[in-house]
Amino acid sequence: MEPTTSAGVGAGVGAADAVVGWYDRVKEFFTDFKPETKSMSINFARHTCSISFRITVPGGWRKQQRKLVLPAYSGFEVTNMIDSSLSEHRHLWKRVGNEYRLDARRLPLSETYLVTMEGSVNKDVLSRFVYIKPAANRASDESSDRYWLESGLRNLRLLEGIYADLEIDAVNFGVNVSIDKMFGLAIPPEIREQAASIVRLLRAATHSDRQEWFNAMRAYKAQTRSSTIHDHGSFIQLVNMLTSKDVIGEHITVDRPYGLGDIRPPEQYHGIVPQSVTISAVTDLTLRNPTAAGYLKFDKVSYIERLRSEFDKRV
Repeated sequence: MEPTTSAGVGAGVGAADAVVGWYDRVKEFFTDFKPETKSMSINFARHTCSISFRITVPGGWRKQQRKLVLPAYSGFEVTNMIDSSLSEHRHLWKRVGNEYRLDARRLPLSETYLVTMEGSVNKDVLSRFVYIKPAANRASDESSDRYWLESGLRNLRLLEGIYADLEIDAVNFGVNVSIDKMFGLAIPPEIREQAASIVRLLRAATHSDRQEWFNAMRAYKAQTRSSTIHDHGSFIQLVNMLTSKDVIGEHITVDRPYGLGDIRPPEQYHGIVPQSVTISAVTDLTLRNPTAAGYLKFDKVSYIERLRSEFDKRV
């Protein structure tokens, strides 16, 4: 039975205030136009936010006003304005110093407009919008490892009361998938011995014991004469290829609504063997689909076969 999703009570209140706090100040400058928040879109990976709101323009306002001035709040900018005929008017807003200015005389006839502002959002704020349950290895057998993924919007009722439409894109998990045992099973003894001699030589080079360095060099040369891999660079290149996104991705499946994201190469090693790779699983969350859950599966059998195939070509 998979874990059930849950949202932190009240956690979304502070997040909503932090993201739309600047919008509350903006609304003061649009009071005459009855501003209504319509939608917000957040890119979780890039830490960016886009908020759109509708304004209603009174019929006689254009004749009485020449311009509308809006403070340029840090990190946000006016990016677009659409009238009731769906025509865009990006050019009407101009940045002048610390202000955005709209020339009312150039405003086309329309009762309503949709104004869009975009900017950056602090990572800590986004974590209060979304909860991500750390991926755990829920099931492991001889053929595969499976990691449970779970995420969702916090305080859904609050968000539904603020926005008509909310999208949080590119919510991503970093799943550490162990590969050290697979490399251990696949590397032929000849390559393992030569690679071990390389590690010993590199370690000896960092010490002042000349005898240890001499012994390590002698062992390395002996292995070089008996193996088809003649330098440590070839071994490193092979490992890099076998832990690349293209190769690892062939052995990964992710349950919808998740998709496969980036794959980071190994950062830690057990001797000559890479310890793990970090695989990202990505999903989108909305008011209609506020939660996401599923498995990331790594097919160990097919990956070990690929490792053995590549190493066998070099012995």
